[in-house]
Amino acid sequence: MDFQALLANTYVAGALSGFVAAVAVDVIAFRQFKSIEEAAKYDWGVAAWRWFQGIVSGLFTALGIGLTQ
Repeated sequence: MDFQALLANTYVAGALSGFVAAVAVDVIAFRQFKSIEEAAKYDWGVAAWRWFQGIVSGLFTALGIGLTQ
């Protein structure tokens, strides 16, 4: 299976879109950092959990869409 076919998969695309949406929230926070120390103090565990939740919610959304097709 090639990379393009993998990305065309409904479930992979759903999971990826959920991940990107979750990361976009953190990118906004990252842009507000004034120093490296602020980045070091950022709760990366919470960020990673949010990214995982984005993947799962995107996957479940794709599963729901896939069931209606």
